[in-house]
Amino acid sequence: MAHRSLALTRRVPRLRGPASTGPVTAGRTLLSVLVLTLMGTWHPVFAQDAAAAGYAAAAASARAALSAAQTSGETPHPDRPEWQAAFQAGEAALALARTARDPAVVREALRFNARVYAVVGWYSRAFEAFDALLAEGGELATEEVASAVAGESYPSDVDLFVTATNQLGFARYQAGDDEGARGYYLSVLDLFPEEPEALRWLGRIAFEQGDLEGARVASRYFGRLAELYPDDAGAAYYAGLSRDRVSYGVAASDAFQRGLQHYEAGNLEEALAEFGMALVANPDYVDAEVWAGRIELESRRPARAVPHWENVVSARPEDEGAAWFLGYARVLARWGVEAGEAYYRGLGAYEAGDLEAAAAEFQAATAADDDFVDAHVWAARSLQEAGEPLAAIPHWERVLALDPADERAAWYLTRARQALEFGPVAGPAYYDALAHYQAGDPAEAERLLRVAVDANPAFAQAWGYLGRIAFQEGRYAEAEEAYGRAASIAPEVDDYAFFAAEARALQGKAEPEDEIQPLPPEGDDEEGRQ
Repeated sequence: MAHRSLALTRRVPRLRGPASTGPVTAGRTLLSVLVLTLMGTWHPVFAQDAAAAGYAAAAASARAALSAAQTSGETPHPDRPEWQAAFQAGEAALALARTARDPAVVREALRFNARVYAVVGWYSRAFEAFDALLAEGGELATEEVASAVAGESYPSDVDLFVTATNQLGFARYQAGDDEGARGYYLSVLDLFPEEPEALRWLGRIAFEQGDLEGARVASRYFGRLAELYPDDAGAAYYAGLSRDRVSYGVAASDAFQRGLQHYEAGNLEEALAEFGMALVANPDYVDAEVWAGRIELESRRPARAVPHWENVVSARPEDEGAAWFLGYARVLARWGVEAGEAYYRGLGAYEAGDLEAAAAEFQAATAADDDFVDAHVWAARSLQEAGEPLAAIPHWERVLALDPADERAAWYLTRARQALEFGPVAGPAYYDALAHYQAGDPAEAERLLRVAVDANPAFAQAWGYLGRIAFQEGRYAEAEEAYGRAASIAPEVDDYAFFAAEARALQGKAEPEDEIQPLPPEGDDEEGRQ
């Protein structure tokens, strides 16, 4: 019977690969091989014994019946008269073998019958014969049977036993007899713990119980199957489902799976309802929160999405993706879907280096909501960096109108106005140079000032600051040249001509480099300059 303690003395794992779920048949060549096998293994050991002699005659009759069936040209099938004659002869030989009282003879007779039954697909008889063989202390041969045809071979006892037993389990499953099916599949695992189909069907039967205990059992079987066969997508899928049932409960897990199926079919509202049911069954089901939040966003209901993403972030504080979606949902809920979506498209274009597209999207966001401060900020930045400072100015002005304390906006607005006055390269470079100079970094300030005068050679203020830095550092020839350029551009500014003359006078009279002549404070009168 199925799932008993079978007496296998040498356990060898079955070759990997799924067992067939259809009937197994073999041609005449296999049966001729079986005849040869019988001839080579059934040796009369009791030549003087009448029982042994009777068995030998019966074995010969069985061989003859097999030969007749094999040469009949009929497809092997239990209902064919030729094969029925072979079965009857084999059973008669087995009965006589038992009277011979030689265990080896009995085992070989059982093996013969088991093989023939398995080959023609009479699985119940094959299982009974293999079961009896093991109970008698026999072993299932692991070697394939060599064929009389060069290059061909046929299944081993192990493969025939596994196929027959799995087929019996599948038949009981189809008949609704889960316990009977489980018994057959467990019989396979008793002998071959890594047999994939037995693991798969035991997992499925347990999963279909629909309760927590069944989920635990299914998780064990499917988990083992996925571990043994990592490429088996079905095993991994059901292992995950089983773990979810154990973790979140059957009702919550099943509702979640129904939600996924609805989502894939494009039925968003039905999917959302199922995810909601999963959360009712288990409020800690974070993945259900993720999908509910996702559907609310796709349905353009950001205010309803926010609580879901807040719950996800609370449960998974390290999840950067969840944090992003929470921010996205909040922006859309605060400024409106049209403005929020345009704003995020602008961020994507900016990160891709497409300033023109970014500016257009940010401006679309501000058009949808003129109070959207961040959209104004990014519109202004994109325009300014794209060399359109004039277009950036209104956005910076709107930012300051909305938040007068925004020092960043004031800084950028001044920078934009500098660009407007002195050029898109020279103006910002000059403004940044002043910031570095005031921060005590004259070297970077001088570099930026040279960028400014290269872009705008008529930039008097930039030449003046170049002269100032050179004068402070005792480079009087450079100071004279820079102040001179500034004076020629802006003769109305007396300081430029004055310090050009001072630098010229100090050339050749300069102190060592560690005693730099200080620059007089701006605004000194003529007397102070003497």
